[in-house]
Amino acid sequence: MSKPFYRYAVYFSPRRDEPLAEFGRRWFGFDTETREPVADELRWSIPTGFLRTPKRYGFHATLKAPFRLREGREERALMEAVEALAAEHAPLSLGALVPKELGSFITLQQSLPNPAVDDFAFTIVRDLDLFRQPLTEEEQDRIFGKGITRQQKANVFTWGYPYVGDDYIFHMTLTSILAPHEIEPWKAKVLEWGMEYLSEPVTLRDLCVFAQPSEEEPFRLIERFALKGAG
Repeated sequence: MSKPFYRYAVYFSPRRDEPLAEFGRRWFGFDTETREPVADELRWSIPTGFLRTPKRYGFHATLKAPFRLREGREERALMEAVEALAAEHAPLSLGALVPKELGSFITLQQSLPNPAVDDFAFTIVRDLDLFRQPLTEEEQDRIFGKGITRQQKANVFTWGYPYVGDDYIFHMTLTSILAPHEIEPWKAKVLEWGMEYLSEPVTLRDLCVFAQPSEEEPFRLIERFALKGAG
């Protein structure tokens, strides 16, 4: 049996032929699916420090946050569980994605909320949690140190991540932490550069399993399961 990855996650990530994926390639300078760099003339001029955190995870929206595989569970069983979830659920409309700040980050978020997306994300969190290795006390304390709410602390105890359920916001992170004066100008840049690629409504069509080979390495896509349920 092959050695499991260090961590796994379930994400939304656009298909490579979709306009949103092309936006991601030009913004990050690489293809999230293959990790191949794009040609210099196709990438936008983003300061390296702006991308330091998000480039580790790639262009995505979190559905099930990164977790270590629980002792006694196998990667194959995790993949089968994700595939079964995808088979039960139909694609979901995300509508238009627009730049919004989330804390000190710039993200792409839905222009109008869709409760069905939030419900689906929680279904994934709940149904896959039997595969998640519980956090160590040190890991919990590190999250608690970020100044989260009492409910978010309860989420960490229960689900290993603070931003689930009522605290979940569908978003695709574009930057590391920015200074307050940087946020509005860079939101304007997203609109300017992304006009061609962000004009079409987006559909959540797949569950994407990403994995991190080691603690130091970035996440990469290892499986994509199409949503096949009836609408």
